[in-house]
Amino acid sequence: MTVSKPTSSDVERVSYHHGDLRQAILTAACEYLKNENADTLSLRALAREIGVSQTAPYRHFDSRNALFAGIATWGFQILEKEMETSLEGKVKSSPDTMIDMGMTYLKFAESHSEKYQLFFDSSMVDFDEYPDLQDASGQCFETLLEVIEAGQRAGIYRVQPVEQLAGQIWSGLHGIASLIQLSGKRPTFFEKPTGKAIRYLAEERRQVLTNLLDTIRT
Repeated sequence: MTVSKPTSSDVERVSYHHGDLRQAILTAACEYLKNENADTLSLRALAREIGVSQTAPYRHFDSRNALFAGIATWGFQILEKEMETSLEGKVKSSPDTMIDMGMTYLKFAESHSEKYQLFFDSSMVDFDEYPDLQDASGQCFETLLEVIEAGQRAGIYRVQPVEQLAGQIWSGLHGIASLIQLSGKRPTFFEKPTGKAIRYLAEERRQVLTNLLDTIRT
């Protein structure tokens, strides 16, 4: 008996039946962004890659910006889950717990750089247009707030509006993550002062985070 090869329409129907077409688009887009510029990403090209009709992605993402927002939302959801996992079984008020959470953040930024870049690039994603993205990013920030508040109650961190302390820690984490990513792209820097500074950030992360945490301690 001859078995015919599934057509694109067949694949599309199967994807919708299992409810995974949206995720397949997000996954394919992330794979593309790992090696290519976001400006060249095409929904139609992704459709060909997945094996569905060229209009299928538009049922989930009405524009490339909507796709970027979907990727960023997924990224925040992954980050929030990983941050929560890093807190399991630990005393939230402990500085070591905060450092572990910071290490998780830096690891995520490195492992999911294609998602991380969309967290802060307003030219590609307008947070105001996507409530799900706002919620996902808010959940991550809420996790940071809870840890700082626990430390404040224990007398470890300064008595100051928690949002201010969180902003200070977050800005430090983002700066460290961004510079570590730069180190992988410009290895010739390593023998220069700037390169040595970046290498320190990359190789001594726990000490760097300890120093960062000292800026909000009592």
